[in-house]
Amino acid sequence: MSAIALETRQISETCVHDTPDDVVELARALRGGLSGIADIVAEYEAALGDLYGLPHVIAVSSGAASVNAALAGVDFAPGDEVVLAPTCPICTVLPILALGLVPVFCDVAPDSFGLDPDDLQRCLGPRTCAVIEVPMWGYPIPSDRTWTLLRERGIPLIQDLAHCHLTRLNRDWLARIGDICCFSTHDCKFMSTGEGGFVMTADSQRAERIRAYTRFGNLTGQSVGINLKLGGLQAALGLARSRQLTRHLDIRLSNRERLLAALDNPALRELPLPAHGQANGYALLLQAVGHDGRQLVRHQMARGIPSDIGKYDNQPLYQLPLLERYRRDCPNAARLLRSLTTVPLHPDLTGEDLDYIARTLNDYSPS
Repeated sequence: MSAIALETRQISETCVHDTPDDVVELARALRGGLSGIADIVAEYEAALGDLYGLPHVIAVSSGAASVNAALAGVDFAPGDEVVLAPTCPICTVLPILALGLVPVFCDVAPDSFGLDPDDLQRCLGPRTCAVIEVPMWGYPIPSDRTWTLLRERGIPLIQDLAHCHLTRLNRDWLARIGDICCFSTHDCKFMSTGEGGFVMTADSQRAERIRAYTRFGNLTGQSVGINLKLGGLQAALGLARSRQLTRHLDIRLSNRERLLAALDNPALRELPLPAHGQANGYALLLQAVGHDGRQLVRHQMARGIPSDIGKYDNQPLYQLPLLERYRRDCPNAARLLRSLTTVPLHPDLTGEDLDYIARTLNDYSPS
C-alpha cells in the first residue's frame, strides 16, 4: 500500500433524486387532490405493486409509520413480544414501544444482519406476536430460512426493508419473503419522497387491517387507528421516481462492481452475501479484517468519505438508555457493528470519486 499522502475530496453522502417527471406529476397532483386518499396515491401504490408483484400496497407517511402500520396487521395484546436484532435502527423499535409491545433482542448470525436460527428459537415464547428482520444497507439476509421456521410456529414475519429496495434473494425480490414488508422513502433512502414509506403484503386480510389502521380505523369506531397516510404531493414524487428505480439500481450496482474491482487491501473485505443473494448498491458494506473497524471509519471520514457507522456510532440498541431494560447480550451483533463501515455508491458519484474512494481505502493500514 502506498504511503503517499492522498488528496482530500469531499464525497457526497447521498444523491439528488430529481427526475424529469417530478414536476409533471406534482402538477397533476395539484389539480387532482392532495390528501392521502387522492387518486395519485392509489396510482403510486399500484405502480409499486406492479414492480414487486404484490397485490396490496399501503403508502404511509414515514418509514417508522410503515413499521407501526405493519404491526397493525398482526394480532397482539399489550405486553406481547416482538423479536428483532439489536443491529437495526432505533426507528424500528420505537413503534414497538409506542404500541405497548416488548422488544426481545435476538443475536444475528456471524457476519450477517440475519437472525441466528438457534438464538431465535430461544427468543420465541408464548407471547411472541411477530418477528421483524431488518437487513441493512441493501444487503440481503436469508429471510427465507427465518420464515420457514416461523410458519411452523404460526408466528408472522415482518421485514423492515428501509434500505432494501430492489434487493434480491434466490432470484426474487427480498420483499416477497415474509407476511408483511415495509419500506422507507425518506430523502436519504434508495428512493425519495422526502418523507414517506409503504407497506406491502400478499394477504388481503392483513392489508385491510393495515389500511384501516392508517385511516383512523376507517372512522367506524370499531377498531383503533391513527392517520398515517401519505399525502398526494409525496405520492406524486414517488410515482415519478418509481419509474427510475431499475435505472437507479443499475448505476449503483455498476459503481459497486467498479469499486470492488479496484480494492486491493487485505485489511478489509466486503460483508459476505448469502448464497443466491444480490445487494442493491444502497451502500458498500466493508468489514475490517482482524481489527476494530472504527479505525477504518476514522480513516475514511478524515478523508471526506462519509460512513453511516461513523455518523450514527452504531452499537447494539440495548446499550442505549431507553432500551437498557431490554438488554440481552448479543455478541455476534456487537462484533458485527464494530467491524463495519459503509461507503457511498449512489448515482451522483463520478468516476473520479470512485477512484478516489478506492485509493483512500487501499491506502488504509490499521495500527
